[in-house]
Amino acid sequence: MKLIYIMDPLCGWCYGNSTNTAKLHEKYKDKFDIDVLPAGMWTGTNARKQSKHIAAYIKKHDPQIQQITGTEFGKDYFNFIENEDIILDSEVPSRAIVTVTKLWTSKVIPFTIEVQKARYWQGKDLNTDQTYLEICDKLDLDKTEFLKAFHGEELKKETQQTFALANQYTGSYPTLLAQKDDKLYILEQGYASFENITKQIDALLLLN
Repeated sequence: MKLIYIMDPLCGWCYGNSTNTAKLHEKYKDKFDIDVLPAGMWTGTNARKQSKHIAAYIKKHDPQIQQITGTEFGKDYFNFIENEDIILDSEVPSRAIVTVTKLWTSKVIPFTIEVQKARYWQGKDLNTDQTYLEICDKLDLDKTEFLKAFHGEELKKETQQTFALANQYTGSYPTLLAQKDDKLYILEQGYASFENITKQIDALLLLN
């Protein structure tokens, strides 16, 4: 059995879900793998600049996400979204996650959560290498090895392949699936409580 988590680093609900993701990783990391598949929500022609319209939308909706999920958004983030020079491109943070999946699979959940925190708590730009190098320092990952892979053509291709795979599973994020005996089970599509998710997982673990 394994879990398949489909998310996007620029998805506010996925950040709201990050608290549950961390708890699931801690509870089940010795029992099965959790695959993280970034979905490429805002890439290519869908990439865009932050704007007054986007900032207004965020200020309206993200506090609702915080209220429902309990995951706090930072003051620095709400200041950062006013910067209209920032490009919103899911490819860059997604490629960082795919890079860590390739190089240090066991660290991909903590890394993904730190990427989300960098934007939504600390108000950092996910387009800059420095953001990821700071996370590498925090998680004790080799920065030189990370940068070499992160900027390589192979990882760019693998990131696009990850987008394609993620979208074969679902078009909405976050989505959490369980795969057991070649069968897929939807555990979460949107947001579900930690208790609800673990109840389903524990029931699946008991299935023969």
